This record gives sequence, C-alpha cells and structure tokens, in this order.
Amino acid sequence: MTGTPEEATVVEQPEVHHPHVHHRGGLPRWLELVIALTALVTSVSSIVIAMHHGEVMEKLVQANSLPFMQGGFSDATEQGEEILSLDLFNRGVGPAYQQSLRLSVDGKTVKSVRDLVAAAIGPELTAEAARKLDSLQNRVPKRYIPAGQQQFVFRIRKTPENAVYWDHLQGTQTSWNVEFCYCSVFDECWRVPGKWEQPVKAAACPRDEATEFVP
Repeated sequence: MTGTPEEATVVEQPEVHHPHVHHRGGLPRWLELVIALTALVTSVSSIVIAMHHGEVMEKLVQANSLPFMQGGFSDATEQGEEILSLDLFNRGVGPAYQQSLRLSVDGKTVKSVRDLVAAAIGPELTAEAARKLDSLQNRVPKRYIPAGQQQFVFRIRKTPENAVYWDHLQGTQTSWNVEFCYCSVFDECWRVPGKWEQPVKAAACPRDEATEFVP
C-alpha cells in the first residue's frame, strides 16, 4: 500500500448533480388570469348582446305586424250611392282577426239586421220594412282583414220602393253603436268600444253568442 496515512484516509465524495431550473417561457400567472377573465366577460357580454338583439328583432317584427282597426256606419259610398252600411277598416300594417262583434240601438243589443230594423223603426212596421229593405250581408262570425283593407258587415241600398223605410232607418243611425274585438297574428288583442273609437288593449276576445251580431 503506497502513500501516507493521511492520503489513505481520504474518502472520495460522490458527485451530486443539481437539476437545472427551467424558467417558464410563457406569461406571468397574474396576466394569464386577467386574459381568462377578459375572455369570460367577453363571452357573457356576447350572449347578453345576442339575447337583447333577439328581443329587439322580435319587437320590430311585432311592430311591423300590428293591425289597427276601426268600425262605423255610413249612409253613402264614395261614388255617391245612398247605402246604409256597417264597415270594419284595418288601418294598420299587419292583418287583423276580428273575433267578436256587438251592435246596439239606443243601448239595446241587436243580433241581426231584422233586429236592427225592429229596434230602429218599431215592431209594427218591422215586417213590411224588413221585406222591402233588402240587405247584403256578410254573415261570417269571424273576419280576417288584411292590412290596409276593409270588410262590410251589411249594406242596405236605397231604392224607390223602400225609400220611406230607408229614410226612417237612416234617421236613427246616430243611435246605433258597434263594439268589436280583434287580435294580431301574435295573439295580441284589442277591443274597440264604439264606432270610430280608438282600440283599447285587451287580454283576449271572448265571444258571447247570446249577444253576438250576425247579420
């Protein structure tokens, strides 16, 4: 054995390899959180904006489909013909579905043209007057009226044979009233409480067959 005793007692220490620390090459943690939060807020905002846009478009479609109906009596046409009539006008931009119609004379409900004649002229003249006052009648119980159009409910033309009764009937016209109810294609409904009056919002248009006017 060679070497000094001190050399002999030297023990070789094992070589320790320290792992290399790899530095993150991406963004700082706080910045990643900010980006993620920004993306989340952007997504939620996009959803809210899309929902609001959908509501706006739905309201726009409804606004472009609203009917606006009025009704009333007249005793002459634009051509100058003497005709007593009840007409319904849709002055809106969407179709109207008229579902209920009531007519009264001096507050008394009438259900037909014959009832109208009896209430206006009197029962003693009703039979003769009804025979001579021939009327054109639109007897459908409900009416679908496109935008910008109208439908008549009844028309009574004046003739030499019925002039006396027609004049009598025409003289009571101011005491007549019409009330009706209609809905849009979106089931929004309105009630018209009287001739040439403005529509009033209604929940629905129920029919009461005991008082409905069917010419």
